[in-house]
Amino acid sequence: MAFASLLEHVGGMGRFQVASVLLLALPILMMASHNLLQNFTAATSEHRCRVHWEANATSLDPQDLLKVSVPQGERCRRFVTPQWWLLEANGSAPNTSWLETEPCRDGWTYDRSVFTSTIITEWDLVCSSRSLKQLAQSLYMTGILVGGIIFGGLSDRFGRRSLLTWCYLQMGAMGICSSFAPTFTVYCLFRFLTGTAFSGILLNSVSLSLEWMPTRTRALVGTFMGYWYTIGQFLLAGVAYAIPDWRWLQFTVSLPFLYNSPPITICIHPLIQPSTRLSTHRHLHPSHPICSQPSRHLSATSIHLTICPSICSSIPPPTHSSPILPRA
Repeated sequence: MAFASLLEHVGGMGRFQVASVLLLALPILMMASHNLLQNFTAATSEHRCRVHWEANATSLDPQDLLKVSVPQGERCRRFVTPQWWLLEANGSAPNTSWLETEPCRDGWTYDRSVFTSTIITEWDLVCSSRSLKQLAQSLYMTGILVGGIIFGGLSDRFGRRSLLTWCYLQMGAMGICSSFAPTFTVYCLFRFLTGTAFSGILLNSVSLSLEWMPTRTRALVGTFMGYWYTIGQFLLAGVAYAIPDWRWLQFTVSLPFLYNSPPITICIHPLIQPSTRLSTHRHLHPSHPICSQPSRHLSATSIHLTICPSICSSIPPPTHSSPILPRA
């Protein structure tokens, strides 16, 4: 007898599945924050070269300082020496393309009217270093790929619930460490580890949600989880608007995983049952929780606890020598 048929026999969908999906959906609400975080923490503001120190030592107003130090509209280069004669030019803007320029040796000045601080302004990821912005996001996405490979196999061996708890803690800890990263290299390392945890949470949450659902409701539950993630995107926009500093924003979206992991785990472990899939370690026994515990909550109708064990006892033993065990 297939598990889907067994599930329908004892009542199909009930309070047990609803509570499981709601508990597993809460962290997914916050996961969008990490996946789309660099849209805000790595936002590129308007920038230009810092003016020469000798020009800055004068009493000129900021517009005149900019005029003699940086070519108009230029972000990545400045004049080798201050061009004082430009102050005397009037009428249309003079042609300065023939003047010698140099890279921004003294750093950049950024427009901080929207974002007070980002990883771009923190580590000057502009001009010749602008590709490092994409590198940081690419390493995060690589972490998601690696996490899917690692945690997918580990969940088969050690169970989904244990791996899910670990991934909650890892995502919170690595996200908070990212907010304290002293260098760009350290930041990328923590973002990579955050990406691996993202995969572990997503894969195990969706699997645990769908495996205990009747076949007819799985598409609906999968759509519900997707909408939950979408709501998290709207929440991220509001949080980013309220917190324009990238370190505080990174810290804020990571803390819930670390702070809420213990209470969520305490609620999930006694309620969410082992995965219905079977791996290669032990035989399914009629007294296993897969056959006894969930039946109390599967539907609103009164179901005697011996129904499920009696059905499980009718399942023929495996015909091969490899024993089987439900994953937790």
